[in-house]
Amino acid sequence: MANVDGPLKGMYKVHPIYTLTTADVPLPDCMYKMKNLHRSKQDTRELTAEDLDRQQEAILAKLASLQAEVEKLSQSQHAPCTRGDQIDSGDHFCDIVINANPSSPPLSALVLCHLLKQQMKIHGSVHVHSSVKSVPARLKELFTGNHEGLRIDYDLAVTIIWKEVPHGASCSMMVSPHKQTAIHGEGSIARYLGRLLKPSYDSTDPATATEIDDWIDVAMLQLLRGNNKEQAAVVRSLNSRLGNRDWLVGSALSLADIVTWSALHQAQQVNSAPNNVKRWLKALNNHEAFQAAQGLVS
Repeated sequence: MANVDGPLKGMYKVHPIYTLTTADVPLPDCMYKMKNLHRSKQDTRELTAEDLDRQQEAILAKLASLQAEVEKLSQSQHAPCTRGDQIDSGDHFCDIVINANPSSPPLSALVLCHLLKQQMKIHGSVHVHSSVKSVPARLKELFTGNHEGLRIDYDLAVTIIWKEVPHGASCSMMVSPHKQTAIHGEGSIARYLGRLLKPSYDSTDPATATEIDDWIDVAMLQLLRGNNKEQAAVVRSLNSRLGNRDWLVGSALSLADIVTWSALHQAQQVNSAPNNVKRWLKALNNHEAFQAAQGLVS
């Protein structure tokens, strides 16, 4: 074994990359260097405040031109109709899509579609979503008959998609995806469709419209979603209300009658209804607008 004289000073000798004694190390002053887009290769002078002002004015002018083009495009796209008189003007075409669970179809929407069909041209179609395994034939055949021409040739296009609606909601409706969010709940959908009627349910007497809204809330929240005690209380209130009148609000059929009729059927309160409610239900079932929806609950 060889003797080692003194401590080991190093295994390898590596030449230094920089010799600090002879040259300075160039250090970067930024992460990336980019070409100046605002000056040409020949223009090497420093920009003044006036130059920056001119560049800013040019950028603002381009932005204003882009904004004008965007506004022009947005005006060419029709806004969603909210009143029947907008459809009459010819400037609006309503294309609505209703997502509903086949186990609880929105009966009031079907009745309102029949009433709207008497005032305008309606294109109706039904589709089944892949989330639903089976749908009864009567739900697939809600809109019968041949629809000639394009959808836009009609005043109102209604598409019903039977699917599993999330968040526990019974149904939802979309009118214009790029201008609004979905409308949830059968009561809200009935209000929207009711405003397309001529005249709309809330365009005459504000007091009457408020009373109709109250009955819609009672039907949707207490009758359809309430417990047994709440449902029984609503049925007693209905029976008392209909003791000396033919309709819930006013002297003719209203949105309150349509939505409450739908809620009674979905809550399975029809067979045990008291006499005044049964008389009222019979009058509604004999109404032409209720015939299609009646076939779904019989």
